This record gives sequence, structure tokens and C-alpha cells, in this order.
Amino acid sequence: MSITRRFIILAALGLPLLALSQAFNLHMAVFAAYNAFCFGLLAVDFFISPSGRSVEIKRDSVEKMRFRAENRVCFSLRHRFSRPISITLKDEIPDWHFTLGEKRRMTILVPPGEEALFFYTVIPSKRGRFSFENVHGFIEGVLGLCRKYFIKPLPMDCKVYPDLRDLSKYRLAAQKRMQISQGDRSIKLRGAGEEFESLRDYVDGDDYRKMNWMATARQGKLIINQYQAERNQPVFILVDCGRPMSYTVKGWKKLDYAINAALILSDIVNQQGDNSALMVFDANIKSVIMPGKGEGHRDLLMEALYDAQGSKMASDYEGAFMELLSRQKRRGLAFLFTDFETMEEAREVALGLATLKKRHTPIIVLMENESLDKMISNSSKREDDLYEKSAAIEFRSERQQIIRSMNAKGIACIQTEAENFALAAVNRYLSSKIRG
Repeated sequence: MSITRRFIILAALGLPLLALSQAFNLHMAVFAAYNAFCFGLLAVDFFISPSGRSVEIKRDSVEKMRFRAENRVCFSLRHRFSRPISITLKDEIPDWHFTLGEKRRMTILVPPGEEALFFYTVIPSKRGRFSFENVHGFIEGVLGLCRKYFIKPLPMDCKVYPDLRDLSKYRLAAQKRMQISQGDRSIKLRGAGEEFESLRDYVDGDDYRKMNWMATARQGKLIINQYQAERNQPVFILVDCGRPMSYTVKGWKKLDYAINAALILSDIVNQQGDNSALMVFDANIKSVIMPGKGEGHRDLLMEALYDAQGSKMASDYEGAFMELLSRQKRRGLAFLFTDFETMEEAREVALGLATLKKRHTPIIVLMENESLDKMISNSSKREDDLYEKSAAIEFRSERQQIIRSMNAKGIACIQTEAENFALAAVNRYLSSKIRG
């Protein structure tokens, strides 16, 4: 139990009585009697007011929450008291990875026999599985002099998933990239894919390399082969959870950007008729999802990624690539979401990708080093700052040299800003579909 502001004000009114009793030489009994009256009212308020046993609370189960977004947590409440009572609820928010949002309604006057709704919003700052436990409540006394405290065990497990509310804009962009709308008719953009579709007459501007000479000889006119972008192509997405991806860029872990990009890319891959696959690794292989599509496959990818956490260990790229080669025999695309902080790491990645390239088409997506750019743009003349700037310039030069070397060897290497990580991967995939 705790006292309210109303009781403090009531008790403070006894101070003038104390002053009067001293001025008129009255006995302290007057002041003592007043205090006894106040505490008597407090005791009455305590006994006539309902306790937590008269309150029934139900928590609306929230199995899924969105990362870095406001999520509503709701309670419904009834009480068995004959008068309206003011109730305040406070939930036990797990760990320190949640912050309260602006929207909340946790204090309310609840009429008898009616159900009241309590809610608040919470913003998770970490993906994964979390548990909510107890709910703490305060009932204000009938006279408003005390508050009764109670605890209700209302356990709830929830999973914090990546926030993919912007996925629709990527789907729309993919549709526009692969289709041109012409009234009610859609014309597919055809590239030099590997799958033969049909024969048709030659028209000016067609590629002579598509000419079908046997059909031309039979029909006595120029005939060309028409191809469509290959479908059901396996597209492997490799997500590095090692040390280079554990650093923070613009308030997010690099790994969070990579996980969002992996889920968006896999959705676009399936939308285009191809099969998406996944490998999550650091020093060890954490999970592997073989190529597939459909709602069930998408759920498998989400379950494999929502709780993927960064590691301070160095990643075993060679082990990851050899695992991919052993599992996936058919040639396909292999997107690697990673980064490197040292030249040794960069060379290890390049060496492993050269092996992977023998069977698959590797595409590495890197994040621009924000801290490196800050050090290079620093105009300070302090000796330490100048040394850091010189080292940063040298490192960036070596990094760019590694990227150029990878591209020269046929290993596509994309470097982009953190917020464009998913967009860069999707655009590169769509480009590969158009080019074939």
C-alpha cells in the first residue's frame, strides 16, 4: 500500500492546528487528535477499498512483434467491486531491449461489471525471442487516500521479427522492372536467358546470335530463337554473422541490414519464379535452408533469420562455401552479405569466392564504411587525427583495390550505403534476370 497526494494534503492541514495550539497555549492533544483522524480515514479507505483479488486481467497474446517499430500490447480488465475504481497497470518489459512508445492508456476509471481496455506501445531494439512476465497494478482507494498494490502473473512469449512493412514497394519495383504495362496486356522483358521459349520471325534489330539457321532453311525466311529468363533458378543467400557484421552503422547493426536485405531479396526471387535458399554462418554453419518457394518456405527463412545474432568470432568463409558446393550441385546465383575490416579478411573472402565461382555465380554485397569516411573527412590538424586519417585513406585504397580485383575476376562486388543494402541486392538480381 502507498499513500496518495490527497492524504498528504489532508495531513498537511494539521500544521496550522499545531501553530494555533501553540499560539493560544492549547494542548497538543488537538494536533494529535487531528492526526489520529487522518490516519483513521486512511485505515477506513484501506479496508473498504477493493484488493487485487477482485480484479481479473487478461493479456492479449502477441506472438510476433516488429523490430524497431511500435507494437501494441493490450490487456482487458474486469472487477467485482460495486463502485467504479481507478486502476493503473504497469507491465514488466523484458531486458533492456525495449523502450516505451508514446501511445499508452494504462490508468483508467473502470465501471463495475464492464470490461476496460488497457494498452501501451513498445519498440524492440533487438530481434529474437523474449518473455513478458508479471503485470503490476495499483488500485486507488474509494476515498482517494491510499493505493493498493498487486501483482498478476501473466506470462507471454513473443518473437521480434524484422520489420518488412516496406516489402510491397520492392515487389512493385520488381514488377515494373520485369514487365511493361500496355493497357490490359503485359509484355515481358525478354533477355538472353538460358531457357528456350519459342521461334518467331526475324525483325530489324534482333540479335543475329539468336538466329535458328535450321528453321530458316526449312521455312525460307529468317527465324530466330526466342528465350525467356530462366525460371526455378536456385539463388543462395549467404548471411555472414561474424565479427565484421557486428558493428553499428547509423544506429543499426550491419547484421540487421543484411537480414532485412536477405528476406526482401528472397521474396523478390520467389516472385520472379526462382527458388531462394539461405545459409547463416560465422565460424560455424548456423542454419541452411535449401532452395524453395511458397508461404511455407518464406516462414522457414523468417524463423532462421529472426533470432540470428552477431558474433565476435572470425567467419569461416571457406567452410561456408564448401558446404554450399556440397549441397547445391545445380549452377545458380550466390549472394554473400558480408563486410571486411582488414585486408586479411578481404583476401580470405576473395580466395573462397574464386573456388565458389567454379560452379556458381557469386555476388558479394558490401556496406560502405561510415567510420572510415568520417576519419578521412576529418580536418583536424592534431597528430593523432592525422595519423588516423592517413591510415583510413590507405585502408580505403586497399579496399577499393580488392573490389576492383574481384570484379576483374568475374566476381561481382557491390558496395553501397547501409540504407540501400536491400535495394542494391534486388537491383543486381533483377539485372541478372534481364541480362540472362
